[in-house]
Amino acid sequence: MQRSLNYLSDRPSKRPRRVLILNGNETQTPYRVAPLGLAFIASAIEQSGREVRLLDHLQGPLGLLRLRAALRQWQPDVVAMGIRNLDNSDYHAFQTYLSLPSCLVTTIRKWSPNCPILLGGSAGTVDAARVMDRVQADHLILGEGEEAVLACLQALESGERLERIIGAGGGKQPFRIAETRSLPAPRLHRWTSMKAYLKGDAGYPVQTKRGCPLKCTYCTYGRIEGARYRRLAPEAIADEIEGAMEAGIHDFEFVDSTFNLPPGHAMEVVQTLLRRGLKARYHGTGINPSVLREDLLDAMYQAGFRQVILTAESASASMLRSYGKNYTPEALERASTLLQKYRLGSLWVFLLAGPGETPASVEESLEFIAKHIQPPDAVYITSGIRIYQGSPMADAWEEGRLAAQSIHRDQASQTPFHYSSQTPPEWLEARLRSFQREHAHVMLSCEGHDWPTRLALSLLPLTGLPKPYWQYLSLLNAIRRPFRWKSSSVLRPQWEGAGL
Repeated sequence: MQRSLNYLSDRPSKRPRRVLILNGNETQTPYRVAPLGLAFIASAIEQSGREVRLLDHLQGPLGLLRLRAALRQWQPDVVAMGIRNLDNSDYHAFQTYLSLPSCLVTTIRKWSPNCPILLGGSAGTVDAARVMDRVQADHLILGEGEEAVLACLQALESGERLERIIGAGGGKQPFRIAETRSLPAPRLHRWTSMKAYLKGDAGYPVQTKRGCPLKCTYCTYGRIEGARYRRLAPEAIADEIEGAMEAGIHDFEFVDSTFNLPPGHAMEVVQTLLRRGLKARYHGTGINPSVLREDLLDAMYQAGFRQVILTAESASASMLRSYGKNYTPEALERASTLLQKYRLGSLWVFLLAGPGETPASVEESLEFIAKHIQPPDAVYITSGIRIYQGSPMADAWEEGRLAAQSIHRDQASQTPFHYSSQTPPEWLEARLRSFQREHAHVMLSCEGHDWPTRLALSLLPLTGLPKPYWQYLSLLNAIRRPFRWKSSSVLRPQWEGAGL
């Protein structure tokens, strides 16, 4: 039953309304992901004149005790929680990431029973029904929250009734920030301690734009961020980096869906960093090989870029077409040559078992890896495609355009994954493990969550080696090798059922 949420308008208050923001992101493997989106939200709420706190690092019973203390001592008027990931997207060791948010809501209900709870984040935008059914918050906001959260807070304070799932224009479409260039620097380092995040392989996250017009069949970016690029102001991006550097941070990771597209904006960002003398250790994610300009790669190296992540997905022409990619195997070969020319190390990501995958197309990708990617460059291979709501592949499945025998479900949750009928899970995993034995710089997605991997990643920071740690994948695999046969992939979250 819907709870009454009009108490905010009736309560006399001589202080600004208080909003407690929670980071509900549960995953810590292979490393923690800092709550950049929540920092944008917190800064927007602060600018509105309300009091705001961001409570982070809530995993485990201690995190629930910290939440309980904040509810009792600070007494927020509204709690807003962000959930980044639904799950780990791994068929072989599937793990949901909704247990922690559910426990947080249980704790809030117990200690602040009249406090409205708003959810947001990419997980809810992708599959609102699943998130709300499991987490049981009061409301879920679809899409970007800088403006939408403020509108919801105003409505609550005015005594208005809000829908359970809140979309743009009163519908179910996600909210979008039209004028992204007006967004100030989020100042993530102000809102949370970065020590735990930077201890792992991650760098300080930096976003240069939102949205993606590419039409990859498995991807949910179009649902989460929209289908056109909306650029952030290069000066605001530089402000964020400069503020973090003043706080002693020197490793930065650009987290756009495609950093180098559009190339003009990427060049403007890099040139701004160079002009302001903000040379640091930069890592670029989402490098797209369709347009890889040499002048941009050169400028990136001058600014301090040393590694990038290239999401190739496949080196088979037929599979690139199946995935809706905007490049060819020849473009991948050119990208390999250019990255080596400009001394940019690379992690190559492949996604196998999509519609039309065959043993022959798998071999095309493996042959490309063997020929064109050598240590210290590294390879990460995902086998099986998690079918997410909001992706073109999900639409094809609902419309009956995917063969029934290609759908495999996690036994416990019944979450759907796609494996081509010609490359079923058992065959594909066996082939990939055989390939990995001959190529130590390759990691498989089914290994990314097991305890030997976590052990190896915990030891690497003690060596003093510079990030990212994937460039030492051959070493990491050597550390893991003695333990593989006895590893257990899925562990029960220690906070599940705590409900403090």
